[in-house]
Amino acid sequence: MFYYVIPESDTEIYERLSELDRLCVGADGWSAESFRSEAEKENGIVMCCSSSGRMAGLICGYFAGGEADITSVAVHPDYRRKHIAECLMQIFELQIPDDTEEIFLEVRESNTPAIKLYEKCGFEKLSVRKNFYASPVENAIVMRKRMK
Repeated sequence: MFYYVIPESDTEIYERLSELDRLCVGADGWSAESFRSEAEKENGIVMCCSSSGRMAGLICGYFAGGEADITSVAVHPDYRRKHIAECLMQIFELQIPDDTEEIFLEVRESNTPAIKLYEKCGFEKLSVRKNFYASPVENAIVMRKRMK
């Protein structure tokens, strides 16, 4: 497995990230332009994991004002339960500034495997955002990890 931060100039990879995200989350998956926009932010982080040339997983987010947000995590179905998401989250934490106090994320209320993973990584349930997701409409659980 190879883990790497995606450079802004690697345009072809954004399409591959979008394909993986849509495979994992359906119509709510990010477009290639959304991934490009996140990578181009001064405080944006877009990383992926590949195995034998195949896109296995991704994570992206940003940091600002002592906080970080994980905005997308996806792992190809063929690579699930191999600790890829956990590794991506650990590497994400290495990319954010040392003065980051908290990391936030949202997850579908029905996504029990992801919730368990996030709890294993030190996140706790904070609140619920009603009808946050579309296709299908579903609540989001807001989760937080305190870094200090």
